[in-house]
Amino acid sequence: MNGVTPVLELNDVAVHFGARASLFKPLPSPVRAVDGIDLSVAPGETVGLVGESGCGKSTLSNAIVGLLRPTRGSIRIQGQEIAGANTALLRVVRRNVQMIFQDPALSLNPRATIGSAIAEPLAVHGIARGQALKDRVANLLEQVGLKAEHAARYPHQFSGGQRQRVVIARALALEPALVVCDEPVSALDVSVRAQILNLLVDLQRRMGVSYLFVSHDLAVVRHICDRVAVMYLGRIVELASRDTLFSNPRHYYTRALMASVLEPDPVAQRAKTRSMLSGELPSPSNVPSGCAFHTRCPAATAVCTAERPELTVRPDGALVACHHA
Repeated sequence: MNGVTPVLELNDVAVHFGARASLFKPLPSPVRAVDGIDLSVAPGETVGLVGESGCGKSTLSNAIVGLLRPTRGSIRIQGQEIAGANTALLRVVRRNVQMIFQDPALSLNPRATIGSAIAEPLAVHGIARGQALKDRVANLLEQVGLKAEHAARYPHQFSGGQRQRVVIARALALEPALVVCDEPVSALDVSVRAQILNLLVDLQRRMGVSYLFVSHDLAVVRHICDRVAVMYLGRIVELASRDTLFSNPRHYYTRALMASVLEPDPVAQRAKTRSMLSGELPSPSNVPSGCAFHTRCPAATAVCTAERPELTVRPDGALVACHHA
């Protein structure tokens, strides 16, 4: 980081959920949704977090913004530890980290105007009131491509893309250092996705905000992210710059994810290597020994079953957790 304090710094973060016992079954193993994550995000940087559904992306996101308490590890926002922080400290730190959820329709109160939705965090933190609050809301609406008079309307009066613009305005109202974007365009029409992505890029250039961009859409990640972390069963298995990852994926799971993306050109699709993934994603309550991916990996050997690989730096700067990378 060249001496610059990371906006987000994760060190050995784990989130485990205890399973419920029953009269007829013994207490099962805990669900290891997130199991030892090390990751940082620099000021003004966008880091992508990708992987299959169930790999722990959303759980990690919720822990970062304080909605879940980590089982162990350190979560620092601009150098301030939030893991285990009390309510008063979380209130202060949350000004610096906000979240954009997947479905804007579920993120907004249908009985409240969008103006009040955007004004709420400003009022809660005592940043503005009265006419100054109205002016701030109007300015935020204009920054995301809406009009000041839209403040009096309700969520149902807007399209999905417009509602997501409102959610973005609310997330940026407190001028946070970090915004966690949890699948922010997956619920939108394809024609609207590029508009929202370009808006996020433009706001980042103007405000210097950092993004942790959670997605399963590799095309979207390639468009917006500077670095990409690939998660599998609660752990990062590969971390590299965008160009390095997409030009030379090292981990067999990363290769499989990329092979599963459909090509618009039928000829290219027929020539493309078929997905190497086989079998179902193992349960996070029963993670395979050694490398967790060995049950689905075409290159797995005895060492993969016995020893869990750690993230290791490769000559091109990528971090890869694979015995055969």
